[in-house]
Order: sequence, then structure tokens, then C-alpha cells
Amino acid sequence: MKSMSMTNYIIVMKTLEDGKFLITFPDFEGLTATADSEENIQSVATETIKTKLAELKKDNLVIPEAKKMKDVSSTLNEGEFTTYIPVKEEFDFKTTMNSTMANFKDKESFKKGTEDLKNKATELTNNIPKGSENLFGIIGGVIAIINTFLLAVFSVKVPIFGDYSIGFFKGLGILADFSKEAKNAQAILLFAGILFTALAGLLIYSSIIKNKNILLYSIIGNAVFLVIFYIILFVKLPGGEAGKYISVSFFKILLYLVALVLAFISYFLLNKVEENKTSTNNGDDRNEEGL
Repeated sequence: MKSMSMTNYIIVMKTLEDGKFLITFPDFEGLTATADSEENIQSVATETIKTKLAELKKDNLVIPEAKKMKDVSSTLNEGEFTTYIPVKEEFDFKTTMNSTMANFKDKESFKKGTEDLKNKATELTNNIPKGSENLFGIIGGVIAIINTFLLAVFSVKVPIFGDYSIGFFKGLGILADFSKEAKNAQAILLFAGILFTALAGLLIYSSIIKNKNILLYSIIGNAVFLVIFYIILFVKLPGGEAGKYISVSFFKILLYLVALVLAFISYFLLNKVEENKTSTNNGDDRNEEGL
């Protein structure tokens, strides 16, 4: 699945003595290009920016945020003039997901973090009252539900009118009456909110009945949908100047991750209890055979 996003980059131009145009790019320090004629400026600038963006992505470097016209205009020299160059960036959802999952599995830091989490869970095993191993999963599910209903997914800063919080179940109602795009966005947010609530409920249910297999599936389901939803969200959010007024709630993402970590601790504890029971039963069987 592929999607397109648009960003307006500013270019600075200056006419050279031979009639050509020197193009510089304020967003990319040191980057320059030359256009043979005024008609070719846009195509040359667009191709140069796309090439630069591809290089940054390939090297896993941060793509700079597009500068504002007022900041660039204040630094112009004599004979220089500016314009916007809209650049469409193609987002390959499938490739990005595969790359993300591959990096997720291969990173040593992730492996180390998982081992540290297991070690912490092992320490907790000896301190948790017997029969209470599922409490972490229940608490994690409750946090996920509260997070889904109460905290905004993102907020929009509207000049003069102030900030508007957009959640899974609130915030787009008025706009949806006038805009088809807003109505579609509201449907997506509503569906995501219902699914996040259902998955959180599954965390609580599987923890209450102490079924570690269902708990594991619900943890994986939550994690996968969390990644998919926020990738789609970042693709759908407008870029360029409009994007400056939108703030995604990273605190909400953090709370979902905390909920999943708590649920994973419960899974680990339940798994440990099951292993101890199996070990004890095997020991009893060997003792009976010895007798």
C-alpha cells in the first residue's frame, strides 16, 4: 500500500551572468543546483530535493523540517528571490512495515531490553503474592482503556481560536458535518478507538482468567495495531505549513507502551508459575518411581 504526502520546500534563486539560475536550498545546507532557464527551475529543484531526501533516508538521517518563508526572506542577499517547491513523497507502507519489523528484531538494544525486562520479572516473581501474578496485566488493560477514552490522539492549534483536542471518540464531530475528509477521518478514529478498547478488554479478560496464551496474543495484537495505526496516522496528517499546527500526543503512545510492558510482565509471571508447577510435578513423579 502506498500513500503520498506533500511538503513545500523553499528555494532561493539568483540570476548568473550567463543567464542561468543558481538555486540554493535553505533546508539543506550546502546543496545547490543550476537551471538553464526560468522554465526549468521547478523541475531541477524538485529532482534535486527528491535525490537529497532519498540520500537522507538511505543513510537513516533526520530529514529537516521545512523552513518558513519569513525566516528565509529575512536573510536574502541582493539579487536573490524565493519561491515554494511542492515535493510529493511516496510512502510505501508495506516496505516501511517490513523494514521496521526487521530492525525491531535485529537491534541489539531491543534484545538487551527484553532480557532486562525478563530479569526484572524474575525478581518480581519472588516478591509477588501467590495468585496475584495477573494484576500487572489487569492494570495494563485498565491504563490502555483510560488512555483510549480520555487522552487526545493529536491536537490542532487554530490561530485566534486556540487548541482543539482530537480523540478517538471526540473532536471532529462539528467538522465532519461540513467536510468529507473530516468525516472519513472520524470514521477511522472511531474504528481505531473501538479496536483499541476491545484489545485492552482482551488484556484484562485474559489476565483475569490467567490464560497466558490469550494474554500473549492480545499483547501482540495490541503492539501490531499500535504500530499500524500510528504509521497510517502520520501518513494521513497534512505536511508543510498546515502540519505546523498539528501536535501528536506522544504521551498517549508512551502510556500504551507502559500498558503492554505491564501485560508482558504478567505473561512472564504466569509462564514462570506454570514452569514451576511442571517442574514440581515432574519431581513428584520421579520420587514416586523411586519408591
